[in-house]
Amino acid sequence: MTRRVRFGVSLEREVYEEITRLSRALGVDRSRLVSMAAREFLSARLHFARQHECEGVLVASYPSEKKGEVDEILERSGPLVVGRSHFHSRGGCCVEILYLRGPSDSVWSLQAEISRVCRECRYVPTCA
Repeated sequence: MTRRVRFGVSLEREVYEEITRLSRALGVDRSRLVSMAAREFLSARLHFARQHECEGVLVASYPSEKKGEVDEILERSGPLVVGRSHFHSRGGCCVEILYLRGPSDSVWSLQAEISRVCRECRYVPTCA
């Protein structure tokens, strides 16, 4: 069994309440839920901790009125976007699925820029 370490963390009340509701709904304690969330967050970000050539899939969901902004961002990204699929959800959102290939810092920058416009934005690197 992995040794656990206890430390204090301060959260906004709303975040704490959401964690409590979700832990009850999933049937896990808050510590387990926060640990799972931290692992997922670290896994998604540690990929960018070292500079390298990478490739992977970026999925973004955003309100349709933001399509022009997203298109401008993607036009500036140049050859980083190898493939792009665009879909419309029944709820009126746009969904982009992008296959990216290039320097990890450029992929990170593109994800950060799109995240400022999108409701959801996730990058999943391919296996190395």
